[in-house]
Amino acid sequence: MHDHHLRPRRPVRPGRRQRQAIYVASALLIASGLMWLLAHYALPLPEDAARHPLEPWAMRIHGAATMFGLAVLGGIWGNHVLGAWERGTHRWSGSSLLGLWLILALSGYGLYYLADEEWRGMASWLHVAAGIGLPAALAIHVWKVTSGRKPARSAV
Repeated sequence: MHDHHLRPRRPVRPGRRQRQAIYVASALLIASGLMWLLAHYALPLPEDAARHPLEPWAMRIHGAATMFGLAVLGGIWGNHVLGAWERGTHRWSGSSLLGLWLILALSGYGLYYLADEEWRGMASWLHVAAGIGLPAALAIHVWKVTSGRKPARSAV
């Protein structure tokens, strides 16, 4: 038997602060994305304005939240993502969530750098659709993980 078989399994659950960072980053991204959608499509334009004044602020917040979200994703990559993949746990919900993050990152990059309006339009709708799916994917992943967890032993 090899020594690596005797090592205890490392925990893959993110720590409390990491979980909080995941939820804060996700909430900021979702809220700022919804704020932009509302300003762009639903709020009336002020007179002589090409766009609603809330749009640039929503994009600034969204851009900052994106950097924070990518940093958080990088922070959980080693232990949580790769650790759970090695164990074979929650691959479907985790992969779906990771896939949405990847689509959001790539489509967001495209929205920033694509010049062709047809491609920008496709990237925009893809980004919105993935963004709308993100809260559900995160909730499903958390639910699947927590519902499969063993209850804590009482200290009686």
